[in-house]
Amino acid sequence: MAQQLSMWTCQYCGKDTSNIEYDYLHGFNHLGCTLEAESKTKADEIDCCVLCGVETPYKHSTHIDYRYGYVEGAGQLCKSCYDRGTERRQILIPADIVYNTPNDMELGAKVRQIYNSTL
Repeated sequence: MAQQLSMWTCQYCGKDTSNIEYDYLHGFNHLGCTLEAESKTKADEIDCCVLCGVETPYKHSTHIDYRYGYVEGAGQLCKSCYDRGTERRQILIPADIVYNTPNDMELGAKVRQIYNSTL
């Protein structure tokens, strides 16, 4: 019985989670504790360029007003991609790629791959 109760302990704050609703748990941990821990680790990560994937000089926690090459709604670009961003206005994506790609994340990766191959 004691082993079962020890499972229901949040590894972040050490409090009992056995009476918490499932929607507010991540495994046996409080959802809030898990999100807070993830945000602290993510704040120190270096942002990568959303087009070419190279590391930028900015941490994830750096405010966008203090960054060069950040595009709202798209993300952080490296200096090279940002500087040449106006060279290409449009690219063509075959319709079968759009229709046959199961989710937006994979589609975005394919579009970036086509975009970068036209450099």
